[in-house]
Amino acid sequence: MPSVLYAKIELPFLIGDNMVMQRREPIPVWGWSAPDTAVTLTFAGEKKTVHSDKNGAWHAVFSSKEAGGPYQLQISSGGDTRTVRDILVGDVWLCSGQSNMEWVLRNTDNAKQEIAHSGNNEIRHFKVPLTWSVAPSDRLAGGEWEIAGPDTSGEFTAVGYYFAKKVNAETGIPIGLLHSSWGGSAIEAWMSPAALGETDAMAADKMEQLVADAEQSAQSIKNKLSRWPGALVDRFKTADADWSAPDVDESDWIEISAPQLWEEDGLEGVDGVVWYRKTFHLDAKQAAAGVVLHLAKIDDNDITWVNGHKVGGTEAYNAVRRYEVPAEFLKTGDNKIAIRVEDTGGGGGIYSDAGLYVETADGQLPLTGMWKVKPDKVTVTMISGINQTATALYNKMLHPLFAFPIEGVLWYQGESNADNTEEAYNYRGQFENMIKDWRKSWHKPELAFYWVQLANFKSGANTAFSSPWAIVRDAQTAALELPNTGQAITIDVGNPDDIHPRDKKTVGTRLALIALNKVYGKHDISYSGPVLKDYKVDGAKVELNFSNSGSKLAISDGDSVNGFEIAGADRKYKPATALIQNNTVVVSNDSVEQPVAVRYAWDDNPEDANLIGSNKLSAGPFRLIISR
Repeated sequence: MPSVLYAKIELPFLIGDNMVMQRREPIPVWGWSAPDTAVTLTFAGEKKTVHSDKNGAWHAVFSSKEAGGPYQLQISSGGDTRTVRDILVGDVWLCSGQSNMEWVLRNTDNAKQEIAHSGNNEIRHFKVPLTWSVAPSDRLAGGEWEIAGPDTSGEFTAVGYYFAKKVNAETGIPIGLLHSSWGGSAIEAWMSPAALGETDAMAADKMEQLVADAEQSAQSIKNKLSRWPGALVDRFKTADADWSAPDVDESDWIEISAPQLWEEDGLEGVDGVVWYRKTFHLDAKQAAAGVVLHLAKIDDNDITWVNGHKVGGTEAYNAVRRYEVPAEFLKTGDNKIAIRVEDTGGGGGIYSDAGLYVETADGQLPLTGMWKVKPDKVTVTMISGINQTATALYNKMLHPLFAFPIEGVLWYQGESNADNTEEAYNYRGQFENMIKDWRKSWHKPELAFYWVQLANFKSGANTAFSSPWAIVRDAQTAALELPNTGQAITIDVGNPDDIHPRDKKTVGTRLALIALNKVYGKHDISYSGPVLKDYKVDGAKVELNFSNSGSKLAISDGDSVNGFEIAGADRKYKPATALIQNNTVVVSNDSVEQPVAVRYAWDDNPEDANLIGSNKLSAGPFRLIISR
């Protein structure tokens, strides 16, 4: 029996049906079988024979290929055979970062129509599971390659999907999206100890202590959930309970307070589906007139019933819920609200001060206070904030990928490092160190690395003296000094009231423009808005010269150039008058006689910034200190 078990060929999750292998680079294939045994591999007309080591590990390398396929990979060893089917050779792009990269296509603008027409055999997606490790690991926790189509594309990274769609349409090259991101993650979580200036031992010691403390906390939550057998699961997508009826037995339900996240009321680390129920009382007149439910905000998604009748549902963590309930769903006396809340990660439950009450014809009935709750299917995250813990995600979600050749990286992250100015200033060194470190690990000193600069957003951290988001944007721009880097400006396509803007098509397309120009040789494609090139001081005026502005500078709206500020010797910035003259921008302020600094779009939400090039792409934020 043991010899039979050992003879079975095992492959890493990355090497499977529908995979995309990187073109124009040697193609590695690795896996495990019986120790000290010959392994024969055949791929695209090539045959290789290698031997496993004493632990059963083996590794083979095929010659590089141009884009094409489909191919099959056949592996035989010790009487066992594995066949990997429908392999394409093309370009593999790593999509990484936090929630705006993780954001799936089904939750974006025009999603229904886009998904319905998304069938494309040459766009494929591999999602790395949300996992972490104390020390670097060589194996992923799971994942599989999926082909773009109506049944699959809705769960693809939206930014990555639109990037792949544009690049594939322009080049005909198959695109593999290797998606490894985690909402809310800080850049430190994606960095190696070396990139952070630590030894492996130092990083491991910190992680081990964190794990020990977290295990104790997580066990107490699991003990609480044990009163509901079957509620604690590995994947909460299996949730299928229906507790919407008015007469559901609530004898084993517990009470928590709303509005507040359930993590703040004893369910720390819980993600998944939890039901809320509450009774409200109407007199005959109120019931006959109908009511409106005001349910504040619900993180992330909800479906809501009154007396067993569905009255609404929303898929958005930050949307205020307002559901009209017609008279035929109501009755005189007690009425029952049932809410199925699905929390996909992070905080969960009914929260915010947006209003939690029943609106009747003659007033309001409060719904604040205690609600009955019961989990359907939930998971428990052992460490709250693990996605912000240094090296944790690098160890398990990135390190195993270094053996797999890629064309480049698409990065969308920074929001979690813009909570305050100290974090924001640190980002400059962290970002550049991370890029260099990843390139070293992939053995490609100029690995394509393109990112999304933070969009416009009312973060609440902005003050008259500082803007953490502007500082992070400045740090991102500084990294353009590294070779083969690119930045998609998005201060014009964000949502000031939503940290997750739904227009991911523009974002993915702008990243694609960079790649098409820099990687795919389409140099006629313009990918950048105006970029400050140099300046000249003329008395109280500063003349700004830009590159990448196309044939001429322009403005996106209005009849004046907005978003510029100028400072004198007192270092206090004041709104600047800005004029486009001879394809330059001349800025001044009557009260500033000797300018010492100029800045543009320097705000968390630079909503008035409107400088663009003739290609319609926006100028990015910048800060200029004038030398004298």
